[in-house]
Amino acid sequence: MSTESINYEAVIEDLEAKKAQLDATITMLRALSGLGTLGITPPSSPSGAGNGGTRIASDAFFGKSIPDAAVIHLGNVRKKLSTQALMDAMEAGGLPKSKYNTVYAILRRRESQVGDIVNMQGEWGLASWYPNHVKKTAKKAISAEEIQEAAGDEADAGGGNDVLEDEATA
Repeated sequence: MSTESINYEAVIEDLEAKKAQLDATITMLRALSGLGTLGITPPSSPSGAGNGGTRIASDAFFGKSIPDAAVIHLGNVRKKLSTQALMDAMEAGGLPKSKYNTVYAILRRRESQVGDIVNMQGEWGLASWYPNHVKKTAKKAISAEEIQEAAGDEADAGGGNDVLEDEATA
């Protein structure tokens, strides 16, 4: 055995440099694969792990609509979020402050019309995370005009035989 002491500071610095290189490589690969880290900057210290570990750039959502910003943010954090958490993130990313009911209604409409986000027990997530999720479909109300058109189609079908009978007697 050698009696030399280990320079722990040099080892830590070397490992931190390698960690920074790995983080940069991971960020690049995410961007290339479409997962992206748009608008999210890495934490400044290792203690930033968890929910508060990322900061949103102040201009991350400029020019984006509320549902587009929500989809981008959900894709970046990769976990379900409440409406309020999404509102806070969108405001931090540069969108103007909106009322809770407005944001909720916009997200519900996006869920029913586009289907790329879903509300799972009060929290929003990306539909791609839940491939077996059965989407609720609203029953379509039948208007009086549609009923009359359907009745008219049946009458037209019966009236076509009269023409054949007229041609046969002529």
